[in-house]
Amino acid sequence: MIKIFSIFPFIALSLCAQVEIFGLRTYANDDEYRPPIIAQHEQVTIEFDVTTPLPPYLNIIFKHATKDWVVDDNIFLNYQSKTRSENLSYSAAPGGVYHYTYRYKNSFPNNRNFVEFVYSGNYIYTIVNRDAQEQILAEGKFIIAETAVSATMKIENKYHPDYTSPMDQMNTVSVFVSIPSEYTAADEKSIYHADVKTVDIIKNWSIEQPARIDADDRNTETFVEDLTKPSKTFRKRDIPAGNEYRRMDISSPSLYPNNALVVLKGQPDVSRYQWQSKPDANGASKLKAFTGANSDYLEVEMRLRLAKPPKQKLFLVGGFTEWKVLPEYELKADSTTGLFMLRLWVRRGVHDYQYVLGDVDELGEVTHQDWVALEGNDWRTINRYTALVYYHDQRLGGFDRVIGYVRGRNPGTSENNKSTTVTNP
Repeated sequence: MIKIFSIFPFIALSLCAQVEIFGLRTYANDDEYRPPIIAQHEQVTIEFDVTTPLPPYLNIIFKHATKDWVVDDNIFLNYQSKTRSENLSYSAAPGGVYHYTYRYKNSFPNNRNFVEFVYSGNYIYTIVNRDAQEQILAEGKFIIAETAVSATMKIENKYHPDYTSPMDQMNTVSVFVSIPSEYTAADEKSIYHADVKTVDIIKNWSIEQPARIDADDRNTETFVEDLTKPSKTFRKRDIPAGNEYRRMDISSPSLYPNNALVVLKGQPDVSRYQWQSKPDANGASKLKAFTGANSDYLEVEMRLRLAKPPKQKLFLVGGFTEWKVLPEYELKADSTTGLFMLRLWVRRGVHDYQYVLGDVDELGEVTHQDWVALEGNDWRTINRYTALVYYHDQRLGGFDRVIGYVRGRNPGTSENNKSTTVTNP
């Protein structure tokens, strides 16, 4: 049995304080339905649980990173006095809760913690014990975006000529970026339009698996028009519509009491290759409504029945993996029932999830991921897309900013050539 607490897998423990951090969640503006992509005037919310007898002295350290999530080794971007939080708010676990002792919930930036995010872009944060800061207890990520340029996103239903039904139902996403033509090097707000070469398209909560459009890539499915001009277009034509996520609703104490193994009603799951599911929460987990003893963690046994064994390994993904495909969430075939099974611990609530096929390489990474083989692909699926416009600012030794963003949803209909368009600001 695999025992996994969390909305994020177990991270290394602090040996000296025996701190276990689990249930880590990162979302925008204290809204658990919004992924961790915020505007500069907004906050990012970080919450997690611990199991220590007394509240530990924890710090959160924030680091600016490149668009590829590599921490910038740059003191100007990661000035220590502005990137370390030491006064974290927490509350004791309610009576009747057995699987954690304290819950930490903090939103940044704020005046109490003296944290300040001066620059837009990608951020990685680590949670450490104040007395053993070399040991990372947990890690999370978020993105801060500016509105320095205007961006318009168009999402279209387009059949892809290289695929057969239903895999040919793709969303073509076009992002039109308008940049001022004049550039003044001495003006930190000025943008040199020739260095705007990358746009990332993020579906729902998958901030670490964007659909990237880059002027320097060799991807035959991406296009950049008018690259040398201040106004340019970034386009990607092969984003699968996918299917609505499955839903794990363990909110009812009468159906799923505390301290009892959960087997979801209606399971085992089956393939949904030709089956359109009901609307979901676009990858979010609803947990805030459950308080008191009903905020505890439950051990859930996931079960999946397939007509024949898959050609690749089988993984569970959801908010509890931060929508990353991780080896520790692999389902294994049960020799008695033939079902593919996995046990994990999740907090009571409602969670979106799905199954993904993949291979595990020698580094322990899941490669050749297939998100639609078991789940299907249908234009009627509604997804929320966020387009991020990256700019490689040459100041301070060079760093990646997000100078524009736009959010929108796909058409959600079965009509070819149907489209939606949204502009920001």
